[in-house]
Amino acid sequence: MDASVAAPAQQPSRPARPLAITILGGYSLVLGLITFIPQLYYVLFALNQQAFPIGPNASNPLGLVWYWYILNGQQSGYTSVDTGTLAGGVLDAFMMGPLYLITGVGLLGLRRWVVPTGIITAAMIFYAILYFFLLGVLAPKATTTDLVTVVLSTIPYLLYPLVVIPTLLARRSLFSR
Repeated sequence: MDASVAAPAQQPSRPARPLAITILGGYSLVLGLITFIPQLYYVLFALNQQAFPIGPNASNPLGLVWYWYILNGQQSGYTSVDTGTLAGGVLDAFMMGPLYLITGVGLLGLRRWVVPTGIITAAMIFYAILYFFLLGVLAPKATTTDLVTVVLSTIPYLLYPLVVIPTLLARRSLFSR
């Protein structure tokens, strides 16, 4: 019998996805969802405050969640529309949220393109979160509640680039096909 006929062609095996990469991919997906949904709602609120209200008696459940999310109106800048907050909302809803989701998919699929995409995503949020953190902490009339809220809300976003960039650079060979 011919040996070439008997042995089937072997496909190159994909490396197993380490648990740390799976967790990082899931973390990226979660950050994408908790960034995209509320920020998109804020953008919709800015476009039509009657259809997308924010407040304790909002008819829309997302308006109630948003109000709770901003400490029952403690962060009053988010219950009105100003250009700086709206610009941040547009950036988060239409760029950062999707980038987190895409990076999460790339990490979970061990895709080659996740290395540059993940590094860009992590670098962008590092810049943005430092700006947000410093702006919140150094605000002249910041209350203790404002300071605690800013610090606690920035931790997940600050950890992201500190973990993603070293992981992608150190484990680059995992993402090559």
